[in-house]
Amino acid sequence: MPYRRSHARFSKRSWQDFNDEVHRALNEELMVGIVGGCALVAYADGWVTEEERVRMLGQIRGFEPIAAFGLDDVIVTFEAMTAHFATDQQAGEQAAFDAVARLKGVGPYPRLLVEACCAIAAADGGFDEEERLAAIRICEKVGVDPADFELAEAP
Repeated sequence: MPYRRSHARFSKRSWQDFNDEVHRALNEELMVGIVGGCALVAYADGWVTEEERVRMLGQIRGFEPIAAFGLDDVIVTFEAMTAHFATDQQAGEQAAFDAVARLKGVGPYPRLLVEACCAIAAADGGFDEEERLAAIRICEKVGVDPADFELAEAP
């Protein structure tokens, strides 16, 4: 029974370290996913306004699971995502949607992602059609009903 011997040697502290590492990796995925979704919505109309940027950072600052990464990491990730859009919009969208899709089925994270994206869309004073369509696509990627967020009619 090599498994039992290995398991017995794996100390309680080692399990805690392992658990912390898994939790941190998941939170990093969450941070990148939310920032990617916010970049998609913010860039849906072709540019990112300062209001959208500030609102996104405010939303993330108050979201505990990713606040541990610090605002600097969030800003760097957001700037990298939006820079990708500026150089190659198709590749930028694909990278952001890939980050978003990683959150599908991960507890409450898909809904939190869509809520953050909707807040970003409203940051510049309105919810444009392009932003609404981007939010609907995000809902589709993470398996959330857009009608739950009043983005589309309920079926």
